[in-house]
Amino acid sequence: MGAHEIFRQLLTWTPYLLGGFAMNILISVVAMLVGTGIGWALAALSLSTHRWRGRIGLVLTKFSRSMPTIVLQFYLAFMLPGEILLPFSKTIVNFPVWIKASLALAIAVAGFASDNLTIAMEEWKKGNHHAAFIFIPSWTTYALIIVMASSTASIIGVSELLSRCNTVINATGDTQLMLPIYLYACLFFFCFCYPLTMLMKKISKTLAKRLVPQSQR
Repeated sequence: MGAHEIFRQLLTWTPYLLGGFAMNILISVVAMLVGTGIGWALAALSLSTHRWRGRIGLVLTKFSRSMPTIVLQFYLAFMLPGEILLPFSKTIVNFPVWIKASLALAIAVAGFASDNLTIAMEEWKKGNHHAAFIFIPSWTTYALIIVMASSTASIIGVSELLSRCNTVINATGDTQLMLPIYLYACLFFFCFCYPLTMLMKKISKTLAKRLVPQSQR
């Protein structure tokens, strides 16, 4: 397969691959929102003046940090039902596998958010609001990590970017397309993550300057 034919194939399959990448973004957004919410609850629990509540928060935070997301994805994929019957009704709601992948990644997010929000909440109580806002660029950076980690959802059958790359290779029946299409997939992640990384670095530098005491400037 020549370079021209490879380019033509990639161009032809681009809309299909973009649909898969949109699924990666969706999985990541759900994981970050759910995980951050759980992390906030764990952080509040860890900062509780009640001794046992604080211990429970710390234990749950350590647990969420230690669980491998790939194992969780397999566990949730097989243990959670594909359909849910709503209570007091005959309505059945589908429970798609991509949500299971999001929940697995959300566990890791919860551990990260709990650790960082605990620090941010303590600084906020001290009146050091600028230091508390450092959580925002850290959170965004971790969100980019989750976007890249979302490709592991392909192992439980989610039709995301990596999975669709494999589908394209099988559909064309040409193994010579394997390397170009995987590199093309990497380009998707790069074009999405790199601008946000640069933006977060700029925001971090701005916040760092504001944290420097006036006497040291």
